Amino acid sequence: MKKSWKSWIFSKAVPALKSRATPLPLKELAFRAVRFAAACGRSHPISFALRPIAASKRLRTVTGLLVAGMALFLAGYGPLPAGAGDWGGQVSLTVASGGEVPLSTKPGVRLPLRTVEISQKFWLLHPGLDMRAPMGEPIRPIMAGKVKAAEKSWFGYGNMVIVTHSGEYESLYGHLSKISVTKGQEVGQDTIIGDVGSTGRSTGPHLHLEIHENGKSINPALILGI
Repeated sequence: MKKSWKSWIFSKAVPALKSRATPLPLKELAFRAVRFAAACGRSHPISFALRPIAASKRLRTVTGLLVAGMALFLAGYGPLPAGAGDWGGQVSLTVASGGEVPLSTKPGVRLPLRTVEISQKFWLLHPGLDMRAPMGEPIRPIMAGKVKAAEKSWFGYGNMVIVTHSGEYESLYGHLSKISVTKGQEVGQDTIIGDVGSTGRSTGPHLHLEIHENGKSINPALILGI
């Protein structure tokens, strides 16, 4: 017959309590195990341990606030680029420079890299596209515009460039190894704004691209036509 968890605790704890050779810390641990088993009564140990939280309004409130805070943290921190890894839902797309794979973008829009391999797609906790590329590959803006920010950092997006475009659009380029433009500079579609890198919160060389419309993140794949 299968022993219950209480029988198992008693079978281990009682010999430890009776043995003279048992070290004092182990005897104390055995005593606490017996006392816990007795206090549980007929309850499962997990439900017994969680019972104070369920019974106390204050503890329920605190627990709810902690869960809500964790959700907000994940919503705020999670969307930052996660790196060149394949987790978070992978869409694999390779565009060869020789035109082997036909690809069309919206009028006035270009791909930021010579070749594109998407390692992480746009989703709830990742408001952009991760494009795996060789370290140092030149990056060009998807549309002509003006540099809103050109910042260096060891955290988050790492070295980052933001370009504003007409029609309330902005594009963000993260994890750059090198920044080649300055704030306020006018850029065209052929302007090199920086090089692919792995700065900030990144696990390998890639470009993190975000596109914002009126301050709201939209799926870059819809604009780039990929």
